[in-house]
Amino acid sequence: MKLKPLVAAAALALSGVGAQAASFDWGSHALLESALAGTAGGLVYDTFSFSLAETSKVASSVSSFGTFAPATYSLFSLGGDGLVGTADDAGVAAWTFGGAPTVNEVTLSAGNYYYAVFALATTAGAYSINSAAAAVPVPEPETYALMLAGLGVVGFVARRRKTS
Repeated sequence: MKLKPLVAAAALALSGVGAQAASFDWGSHALLESALAGTAGGLVYDTFSFSLAETSKVASSVSSFGTFAPATYSLFSLGGDGLVGTADDAGVAAWTFGGAPTVNEVTLSAGNYYYAVFALATTAGAYSINSAAAAVPVPEPETYALMLAGLGVVGFVARRRKTS
């Protein structure tokens, strides 16, 4: 049996399929982060890492041009080792994409996260990932004190009306 020609043909076939894997570090998540990636076809596995300094509401979407099937993107919390894609990373959410974008929202605490985009492109195509982060407002103690004072006044007025 001629094993060498068979191995060479398999390697050539696999290299023709094409594969793409890229990692992008957005650093501290700005108000809006965006990236555009393209492929000539084949497997796509890209990661986009970022960090949040405070609890934030994060909205994301992926829009694609071309044929991607299957096509998913997931949000992960970075594990203690600080490396993307290892066993100690925790999945937060996962969504599918294709064609027009759908906006997905999650609330995340301060920490390090990353998106993982996984797709199989049957032809040449491109996708765009967008992520917007906004800090979740946390009321100050003065706000609670003012609210309690207002409730006290309402209670006092209600009590006076009841006794008269």
